[in-house]
Order: sequence, then structure tokens, then C-alpha cells
Amino acid sequence: MRRIGEAYNVYAVCIGMTSYKVTGGKLKQSRITQIYCFIINAICLTLLPQAFCESAKMLGAANWMPSYMTFTPYILYSTNYVTIAYILITRWYRDAMLLDLQRIALEVNREMLRTGKKMNSLIRRMFLIKTFTLTYSCFSYIVSVFIYQWRAQNWSYLFNGLLMNFSLTILIVTTFFYFVSLMHVARGFDFVNQQLEEIVCSQSMGLKKKEDELRSLWALHIKLNNTARRINKHYGPQMLALRFDYFIFSVLNVCMGTIYSTSDEERTFDKFFGSLLYWTRSVDFFLNDYICNLVTEYQSQPKLFPTEGSMSNELSSYLIYESSTRLDLLVCGLYPVNKATWMQMVGSIIVHSIMLFQFHLVMRGGHKSH
Repeated sequence: MRRIGEAYNVYAVCIGMTSYKVTGGKLKQSRITQIYCFIINAICLTLLPQAFCESAKMLGAANWMPSYMTFTPYILYSTNYVTIAYILITRWYRDAMLLDLQRIALEVNREMLRTGKKMNSLIRRMFLIKTFTLTYSCFSYIVSVFIYQWRAQNWSYLFNGLLMNFSLTILIVTTFFYFVSLMHVARGFDFVNQQLEEIVCSQSMGLKKKEDELRSLWALHIKLNNTARRINKHYGPQMLALRFDYFIFSVLNVCMGTIYSTSDEERTFDKFFGSLLYWTRSVDFFLNDYICNLVTEYQSQPKLFPTEGSMSNELSSYLIYESSTRLDLLVCGLYPVNKATWMQMVGSIIVHSIMLFQFHLVMRGGHKSH
């Protein structure tokens, strides 16, 4: 897992997402990485509108695209650009959060190593799935440039395609940083729950040692709560922008994808490639909501184990603290992030996609009658 994180940190630096590079297991930034990221961000923000505009023109001129829906690529790419620009402009807030996250991750690792605890299998599986969806999405965006743009045999189209698709991966890598940040918090809460149960149920551990261990867990729990709130504060506006971007992406792609799939002129491989990329991105975004749900679940997990003797007095103070501390991860104070919110968004995507497709059917009927 550490090597996977380091590999994507290198990629994030390459595309100007962060100026912090993992060196010797720690995040460090240099004057070179700062200047490099500033230059990459400036190039992206300056030249990306033209690349999106050229791509929208090409997509609007495609044979399968109805003339009355040529506006949809411009809406999609405008939303993409605004979201990417916001993510790059607010890079300094995200970088500041990385240092806090590194400290809490190292502390959780140290405690798990000391006590011999291992990562929850569910969290591990989620991380591997997230890594796969991220890898496949980024790989597909980059490879598609050489598959489709190369046909034009035009260096300008190739450059615009590379710039646009590398920039689109920023949207995916940002959610990966968000996911990994909350994953470390969830891992910490899960460790606290496991260790607390072991301390209380242990018959061989002395009372003094139990009290010391409990105080240590209490301090770690407070740090995890504060870290989760800071992550939510720093990433909240970005995740709100990314959710809106994903909503527009889904509505337009479901409708345009349906029209595209009914075209007899396009290759089956192209239809399958586009469909698989869409569903991979959907799973990737779902995991962001799922990890938030997992963090709040582990943080408020019921403590169903027996307590005895004087230890129960010490433990009761901790349990009172934990029961009175609730972690509500609200995005910009607007809505909670969990599986229920995801299902509501999916329902909204389906409704708006149907409405847009109905518009297509009505307009197509009108064009045929003429």
C-alpha cells in the first residue's frame, strides 16, 4: 500500500496536483517542485479552455451527434474546466492538509505495529478497488488520446488531446487523495475499537497498564476526530465541486452514450470502451461516499463488552466522552456524505438523464416530420 501511495504521489506531482513529494517515507517540498507545479498549473489554466473548445467542436461535428444537441459538449467541458481550475487554485489548502494527515497516519502505523494489529480487511479491499478504478480511469484517458487523436495526424490535435485528458485525470486523483485521507482516519478508529475491547476484556493486563493504554487511546481518538473535521473542512468545497461535475458528467454521458450506442456507424469496441470508463468512474466516486460512511460508523461503533471492577469507572469517562462526540461529515454544511446520499444522487441522475433523452426523442420526431 505504501508503494502504491508513493507511485500516485509522483503522478500527482507530475500533473501539478501537489508540490509535496514523498522522500524517505515523508512528504517534503522543494523550491524546484513548487516552481514546477506553478508552471504546470499556469499552462493548464491558460491553454485548457482552447483544448476543451476544440474537443467540443469535434464532438459536436460527429456523425452520431444530433444537430440540436451540439451544446452538450460545451456544458460538459465548461463544468470540467471550472472544477479543475478550482482544484488547482486551492492546491495550497490541500497541501497543508497533507502534512497533518502524515502525522496521524504515522501515529496510527506506530500504534498498530506496537500492538500487533492489522488493517481491517474491508478497508484493505476498498483501497485495492479504489486503486484499480483510479488506475484504469487514468490509463483510459491517456491511452484514448493515442487511439483517437492519432487518427487526425495533426500535432495540434494530439497536444490538445494530451493536455485535456491529463487534466481530466486531476478530477480522479483529487478524489483518491480524499479517499486515502479518510481511509487513514477510518483505520485509526477501527484500531481504537479493537484495542479498547482487548484492554477491557484482558485478564492478564494490570490495572495501571490498562489505564495508561486507555488514556493513549483517548488521545488518539481526539486526534482522529480533529483530523477528520479538518479533512472535511479543507476538502469539502472541492468535493462539492467534484460532485456537481460528476452529476453533469453522468447526466450528459448517459444520454449521449445512449444515442452513441444506437449508431450503426461506430465500432463496438468504442462503445464498450466508453461504457466501461463511465461505470469505472461511477464506482470510483461511490467509494468516496462509502469511506465517509465507514468513518462515521467506526467512530460511533457501539461498545458491547462487559466491564468489571474499578476499571469500569475509568472506562465510563471515556465512554461518556465517545457517546457525546458525534462526527457529522457535512459537505460545506449542506448534506451528509454516506451511502444514502449516493443513492439519492443516482436517482437524480436517472431522472435528469431520462428528461434529456425525452428532449432528444421529441426533437428527433420533429426533425423527421420535416
